[in-house]
Amino acid sequence: MKIPKELIFEYLLSLENYTESHPSIKDITLREALDTQKKIINLGFSDKDIINMKSDKLMLEYKLWRKETGQ
Repeated sequence: MKIPKELIFEYLLSLENYTESHPSIKDITLREALDTQKKIINLGFSDKDIINMKSDKLMLEYKLWRKETGQ
């Protein structure tokens, strides 16, 4: 079973938003990342699965998804 791409992309986007956010809203963007991580873990995946999900192919798909959805 693989982590659903929608959740993967939501997680990657929230991490990216956290990295790029103004210090005054870092706690909000970090909460979004942690909420998405919790959704993934609740599906039965581990932190290791989350770390292992990243690949060059996935990152290309993520960038295309961001462009297509205007995220």
